[in-house]
Amino acid sequence: MSQQNVNTPASESKESSFSKAEPAENVSYDAIRRAFRRNLFYVNYPQFNVNTAALRSDFNMHLEYLVAATFTRDEAAFDTGKFRSATELLLINPHEKLLITVALFAPKAGAAPETYETRIVHSANPIGDEEYEESTEYQTTNVYKAAGLLNGAALELFWSEHEGLKKHAQASLPKGDEYSPFCHWQFSRLRG
Repeated sequence: MSQQNVNTPASESKESSFSKAEPAENVSYDAIRRAFRRNLFYVNYPQFNVNTAALRSDFNMHLEYLVAATFTRDEAAFDTGKFRSATELLLINPHEKLLITVALFAPKAGAAPETYETRIVHSANPIGDEEYEESTEYQTTNVYKAAGLLNGAALELFWSEHEGLKKHAQASLPKGDEYSPFCHWQFSRLRG
């Protein structure tokens, strides 16, 4: 039977020492409040759930923070047997990171999409100073998802945003480096 001496203090490490921890000076409380949003999506209103402009403005992350984007059309989604068209945007500011993916699914290539899936990953308040902003860790990270059937308004909105954002990304972001570990981004300001 082993015995532990409880009167001996444990050795203190830098990671576990709360008394010596430096206070976080650059905490964005506004970013924390945005991290805890709940009502991002609307039930039975896909035109609101595929609207990346509204979702970006809800998090106060506008196009000047866009660092990477990828656009796909009628790409085979092997796990579902459907064809996927998507807009994926990565926006990063000094206190937070926002990844928005809106994907539409069609039963066959060239057919009109019938369903959508929107996924948002929002991270706030970076931990440490990373050399590459895309690999920074954050204090809070929340994932939001919505999925459902499309209607005509949502489909029209998705394609107009898809084309408009693609033109903006082509004009303001360099082509993604195929040798970069982040080469899945079609247009990217990420350093690899």
